[in-house]
Amino acid sequence: MNAVVFSIGTELVRGLRRDTHAADIARAVTALGIDVVRHETLDDDAVAVAAAFRRAAGEADAVIATGGLGPTRDDCTRHGLARAMDAALAEHPDAVAHLEAWAEGRGRSVGASNRVQTLLPEGTEPLPNPLGTAVGIAARLGRAQVFCLPGVPGEMRAILTGSVLPRLRQAAPGRVTRVRTVRTFGLAESEVGERLADLMAAGRPTRLGTACHAGVIDVHVHASGPPEEVDRLLDSGAAAVRERLGGAVFGEGEQTMEATVADLLREAGATVALAESCTGGLVAAKLVAVSGMSEHLLEAVVAYGNTSKVQTLGVPESLMAEHGAVSEPVARAMAEGARDRAGADLALAVTGIAGPGGGTPEKPVGTVWFALADEGGTEAVCECLPGDRALVRERAALYALNLLRLRLSGME
Repeated sequence: MNAVVFSIGTELVRGLRRDTHAADIARAVTALGIDVVRHETLDDDAVAVAAAFRRAAGEADAVIATGGLGPTRDDCTRHGLARAMDAALAEHPDAVAHLEAWAEGRGRSVGASNRVQTLLPEGTEPLPNPLGTAVGIAARLGRAQVFCLPGVPGEMRAILTGSVLPRLRQAAPGRVTRVRTVRTFGLAESEVGERLADLMAAGRPTRLGTACHAGVIDVHVHASGPPEEVDRLLDSGAAAVRERLGGAVFGEGEQTMEATVADLLREAGATVALAESCTGGLVAAKLVAVSGMSEHLLEAVVAYGNTSKVQTLGVPESLMAEHGAVSEPVARAMAEGARDRAGADLALAVTGIAGPGGGTPEKPVGTVWFALADEGGTEAVCECLPGDRALVRERAALYALNLLRLRLSGME
């Protein structure tokens, strides 16, 4: 089975409101083993909505639409569905009873504008809405089951869970689609793709896809079929990805870089100190978001100004004058100063140019020096990170944590 998801509303088309419904519906439907082939965002226009319903019904087994079932003139989903079905709109007695019971339970009367919510295309069925005035609509159009849900988030989820998913589950019994995510850092997306090229070929029992954010590349392993077979396929697929990508893999599922580093610190019984400049405390914020870090993170210094680098971390003024704050010698001195100051096993330092100003031809925006000090010495590395100010800071924080991960896991 496959499905198409519609999000209906001018405010969505014009970017006035973010559409989260399509993703929520797609995840829920995909989990049933049904392939979502397209998301489509539609204007509040009955003619366009009708055309979209007819088009989707010709290619999908299920069409799920949200929005446009309210009481105002721009709510035209029911009208569009009626056009697509070549059916008249008529009051449905169950929709009338629902609206009247809803109003009576709140000591209200049913307004004239609300009456439009009792109109359903002839031959369709209302879906109970326990939270609002607009019932959902279930219809058959061509080969497709069609479901229209309100756009109010709680109402959409209630009808989806209570009425739509059980019907779809009956139509596709015994199948599931599940996704296993392998999380990586340190490789370019192109290199990940090259290493996994044959595993991403069409026709394989598992399907692989990648998604990148701030240097973290997630490899999604998809499989469909009976639950036991799917679990076996995901296990073998994730294992193959891990083998190909090696030390770049830092976790699975929702595992964050900071959670992985926290686990490694606990396993090693190690302590760490931080010296941050351009990241402004972001590395520390990520670590302290993990419970129990008070036993391992001894101190975090945000030495944003040059004076603080000198007075707080003990960076020699001569280094600052000769090399500048964004340099290898200063990064090394920051890490060593932080380690000495806190008495930590390890210390991380970050100093760079996050932008949008401050760059030079020799040190463009995005230039960041990192240093990691422990009893064996100090390692320093420079990266030129792409993106705007927020993205450079995020990438830098993740890069710093990844250096710590590699050192703690002995992968350097």
